[in-house]
Amino acid sequence: MTVTDKLLAILSQLPSNITWNTTSETVYRVAVNGLQNEDIKLGAQRILTHCKFRPTPSEVLLNVAIEKYGDAQPHMVTHDIVEGIRCGTPPDKLHPTVMLVLRKTGGYKAWRVEAPVKGQQLQEIINEIHIHRLMDYINDNKSTS
Repeated sequence: MTVTDKLLAILSQLPSNITWNTTSETVYRVAVNGLQNEDIKLGAQRILTHCKFRPTPSEVLLNVAIEKYGDAQPHMVTHDIVEGIRCGTPPDKLHPTVMLVLRKTGGYKAWRVEAPVKGQQLQEIINEIHIHRLMDYINDNKSTS
């Protein structure tokens, strides 16, 4: 049994209002295609410890990305950006996720007086960046294989 098969077995047992069948299995299999076995294992562990219900394929990828790149919460990202401004840290010296959030939200200039995005809106940007980083990682692995 492959690591992907084990993940699918876990997903098939989690509660969901969508019936598990060969089509849903295929969708999840396509979603994780290109991930390394270790990344799939870490994502599966996170799903088992954080999800009460079966996550969607994009949520599976987000769980893998969080395990790979860190669980960047909005208050942590905001703190890092504010500290970067205060200390004069060049954006490229920040954590890669923080740097990408900063870039996507208008740079230090947009953050000088008040955060341009907060709360759930900032969390959505962080999630988008995590998925984007994971897709870049998958594509890089495919091109070097």
